[in-house]
Amino acid sequence: MHEIPETMAQVADLVARSQHTAHPLTEPEVIAGGLQNWIQELLGEAFEGGYLTASLTASGLTITDISDVPIYQSTALSTTDLVPRFQADPHATLLWVQTQIRQAITAGHIRG
Repeated sequence: MHEIPETMAQVADLVARSQHTAHPLTEPEVIAGGLQNWIQELLGEAFEGGYLTASLTASGLTITDISDVPIYQSTALSTTDLVPRFQADPHATLLWVQTQIRQAITAGHIRG
């Protein structure tokens, strides 16, 4: 899944489409995957390439470099917090995540 849903209607559509595959997805899985894809897209834009990889889990966000070495970790960005936040207000959540990533880049915490 490489999509970034921006509304709960888009999430519902992705869940429904996944029901016809070998690995049906739940709403939280679609949201978590979309948020991880959003972070990945932000990293790609910031550093002009796919040299960094984002991994968003229940315990937090880890960004690794091309050698799979962790270069950034944050417990403030986790699926535990972000999925319910997205369910309540998708647009605000995407903007908040974008702000968090851009602030970490500007502060030099994430470097490409």
